[in-house]
This record gives sequence, C-alpha cells and structure tokens, in this order.
Amino acid sequence: MRALSLAGLLALLTLLAACSDTPDNGTVREALNQELRAAHLDELLEVTEVEIVNAYPQENEDQYTLDVLYTLEARQGLSEYGKAVKEDQDRNAMDRFAMVMALSAVRIEFGDFEAGETFRQERRLDLQRDEDGWRIPRPDR
Repeated sequence: MRALSLAGLLALLTLLAACSDTPDNGTVREALNQELRAAHLDELLEVTEVEIVNAYPQENEDQYTLDVLYTLEARQGLSEYGKAVKEDQDRNAMDRFAMVMALSAVRIEFGDFEAGETFRQERRLDLQRDEDGWRIPRPDR
C-alpha cells in the first residue's frame, strides 16, 4: 500500500513539474511585447495585462497554442508619434515610409488615439520554446 502511495505521489510531482514549464501570463506579455519591438511599435504601444483563456499543448512539449485576452496601452498619441516618425532624419527614407505604412494599419485598426488609451484584444497565439525562452515563432520566408 505504501509503495502505491509513493508511486502516486511521484506521478503527481512529475505532473506538477511538467505544468510549471507551461507559458504563464508574464511569459505571454513578454512575447507580445517582443513582437511589438520587432515591428518597431514598442515606442507607441505596450501590452500591459494578459489573461490566458485556454492553453493547448502541442505534440512537441516546446510548443503551445493559447487563446489569450490582453490589453494594449498607448504610450504616445498616434498622431504625435506619426509626426515624429515622418520628421526623424536619423531613419532613412525607406524606413520612414515603412513606418508610416505600419502606422496607417494601426490607425485603421484602432483609430486615432491618445497616450494612455487602452485596447482589449483577443487572439489565438502559438508559442515556441527555444534556448532564450518562450517566443512567438516568426514565419519562414
């Protein structure tokens, strides 16, 4: 009987250890903010709150699909940021053009907004763990 209890306890500890390797709200927030940095939008927007609604482990233990709710907060107003990008002589003309186009897409999605405004978002997200932690995989080109 004691061996059965010990085996059950070991199984429970193994399960708990495996669960601790799943992405949590903070991990998802960092991955989403990293995505904003990669899109050069981190000076404009920041992910502040995250709630994982559902988590679906994939066959590979280093991959999860998550349904998440999160809040984007504007660090600056869209118009003022757009003006600063257009006037930024440190960026080359193509970079400025690409940023203006990206900001046009942001304007279509959220409208013209001011610093401090928030936007509640819902998304299905794939996360993959690598040597640096959990990341949103970039599409192969």
